[in-house]
Amino acid sequence: MEREVNEEKRNKFIENAGKRVNNVLHDIQILEPMARSNTYDFTKQDIEEMFNAMEETLKEAKEEFYKKFEEKQKAAKKVFTFGSKTIATPVNIEPEDQEEIKQVQEEMVEETTEEIQTNE
Repeated sequence: MEREVNEEKRNKFIENAGKRVNNVLHDIQILEPMARSNTYDFTKQDIEEMFNAMEETLKEAKEEFYKKFEEKQKAAKKVFTFGSKTIATPVNIEPEDQEEIKQVQEEMVEETTEEIQTNE
């Protein structure tokens, strides 16, 4: 479902984002002459480090913009009740918390696996 866009805020975004993107493009373009100049010397590793840093920063910025369009994902919260099966209740979990939850779950599985192997 498309979300509604506030035209005044969008116009402000277009104006400011346009200026900032043009500044970024300019800064990238002024790197090019360094590649052709005899004034500078560099290695392939220098080039990789430089472009990896730019690509990573660009990727992170893009992801930040797309977060606005992501719906909060639902996860099941387990609730214990005596005499019945575990009940799953939907709970909102922020996308940035999902990775941490996944990591904790993986650690718990590893610990449990180690305990089982120790007791065998």
